[in-house]
Amino acid sequence: MPCEKLELLGGGAHGIVFLTQYYNPPTFSVPMKLAVKSSKDEFSGSIWGEGQILRKLQRCPYIIHCLGEDTSVEHGNTMYNLLLEYAPGGTLKRWMNSRERLIPEEEASLYAYQLLKGILEVHRLGIVHCDLKPNNILLFPCRYGCSLNQLKIGDFRLSKVTGEGGHRGTLLYTSPESLFCDMHEAPKDIWAIGCMVAEMMTGESPWKFCNTNGDDKLAQGMAFKQPQISTGISDHAKDFLMKCFEKNPNVRWTADKLLNHPFVANTDNPLLCQRWEDRQGLGNRPLGTGEWISSIDLFSTPISS
Repeated sequence: MPCEKLELLGGGAHGIVFLTQYYNPPTFSVPMKLAVKSSKDEFSGSIWGEGQILRKLQRCPYIIHCLGEDTSVEHGNTMYNLLLEYAPGGTLKRWMNSRERLIPEEEASLYAYQLLKGILEVHRLGIVHCDLKPNNILLFPCRYGCSLNQLKIGDFRLSKVTGEGGHRGTLLYTSPESLFCDMHEAPKDIWAIGCMVAEMMTGESPWKFCNTNGDDKLAQGMAFKQPQISTGISDHAKDFLMKCFEKNPNVRWTADKLLNHPFVANTDNPLLCQRWEDRQGLGNRPLGTGEWISSIDLFSTPISS
């Protein structure tokens, strides 16, 4: 049995996430840390669906990498396990909360670039994430001489195929058309990216001013008011956010267009996103990169319930 669950990382209604140690055959000598989502088999539909989506996105360096799946019997229950790469930096939410200072605009631009590159691949597959938020963005260290983070989009449990019925997602990052017209399409993800980028640069949600009187007031504020954007950011940054916060989803800019916006493509930015990406060697992986592990009873020492 080459895998063991070490500690509980978190969980919710759809399953539990464990830090695990995987002893890669044939030598089994060098353990690799993985994050594994586990659920009782009869409740595992959303996690299984997430795995199928991630399998199609393995070539994108800005999407969490899925390594395979497993079914095991633990404490008398049949468990479905989804094997994911472990993010040593935790979530974007936790990282932002731990910082004493706001994220500089040049750095926020780089993170916006990564989020857009990731969601562009998702949308090209005809998929809508539906629940983009800081808790679902995972952080990895950069590879070569860089103190910044590589961001990867995770948690595709609420994702849907374009044109199908959707899910509401998390209210603070949900677009007006999804709230009031039940439209859960690609523009919804762009709205959520705008919310996250604004939060990076200002330290608070652009909807904080209408987030004090419950969900109903928040939803009404997001639908009928303009977001509160700090005056302390550049004109390029403000314009980028307003392109994300266009109320009409048919006019809201796509990921492809936003990648050419001066906020992201600004040659005066010392980080220059495209150059950073090239230095880090983050071109898309060839299709099929990484062996897909599919097993039965992969886990040897599950944590006691």
